[in-house]
Amino acid sequence: MFTISPSLYSADLLDVRGVLRQCQDFEHLHLDVDDGNFVRGISFGMDFIQPLAQATEIPLDAHLEVLNPMDYVEPLCRCGVEQIVAHVETLPFPSLFLSTVHQYGKKAGLALNIKTPVAYLEPYIDQLDCVLFVSVEADAEGLPFRPGILKKVEQARAMLPDHVTIWVDGGVNESNLKSVIDAGADAIVQGRAVFKAEDPSAAYRRLLALGRKYEQERDDRAV
Repeated sequence: MFTISPSLYSADLLDVRGVLRQCQDFEHLHLDVDDGNFVRGISFGMDFIQPLAQATEIPLDAHLEVLNPMDYVEPLCRCGVEQIVAHVETLPFPSLFLSTVHQYGKKAGLALNIKTPVAYLEPYIDQLDCVLFVSVEADAEGLPFRPGILKKVEQARAMLPDHVTIWVDGGVNESNLKSVIDAGADAIVQGRAVFKAEDPSAAYRRLLALGRKYEQERDDRAV
């Protein structure tokens, strides 16, 4: 079923406990882990993520935008993060990353930047729980959604088993949500559209309901 994972990086990080109180009805919470090397920004380290995981029962998923993803797998898994994706562009041995995450009983996936062909996923299909397509250029905020990503989502959906979920991260809003879901996406990452809203919980519920409506219409057409 379609879901949304709001990115905590867009929230008021000076009031994290207050943010968590606003998130009680969220199905997921997204952690952009940026190291200042693969992307320019520096976001969350384990000194932040570990107490965060202890402070909430919301399932956490992590997007590793880092040069050395393997360094993060064990501490993230041990503190309770439920799903971890790393960029195929940074992994010399993607199979090792995926199998290591699975050894801890967590879900594992690969993330692809806009320039990376979908074919990079093919050798690892049997190990994937999810795939994340970055739909704006990484390393910048406020850039528009790149519609070319829709073709990549369609290609991935045709290639992947049904149990592998497809996530789209960046620039998705009410105006393009239907096209993203029609292409085959199962989930989106949202940031400012949720956390910068006057009522983040209401914004989240509205987008989630709209997405599930579009998903049902898509599935009905496929019958």
